[in-house]
Amino acid sequence: MNTTTTTKPEMLLWLSDARGRYIPRDFANSFKDRAKHVSGVTAEDWAILETGPDHEHYWDAWSEVCDSAIITDEGTTYRVHQDGDLLRTAAGTRLLSHALIAWDSSLACA
Repeated sequence: MNTTTTTKPEMLLWLSDARGRYIPRDFANSFKDRAKHVSGVTAEDWAILETGPDHEHYWDAWSEVCDSAIITDEGTTYRVHQDGDLLRTAAGTRLLSHALIAWDSSLACA
């Protein structure tokens, strides 16, 4: 008998929308060792985000991070999604709304 269990990873509120335009900057500063835990983000984009919202390429860099960043935590890969709040969702999760997610394990990063 095959007893494989597939568990839907949880969605996590990373940063509240109360941070407003500082969410990208605060995201960039939220890692102790981002080289170990985050891939898909260039050093230039990190530097721009750390500078804050007055940098002329701040929102372009943030868009790139939201599209490309992959966060790894204890062997599980995650993506970030911002629609007001910044959420961490398991790779392979399509966010339908804050309260409704669809998870397809075949889409998860290996």
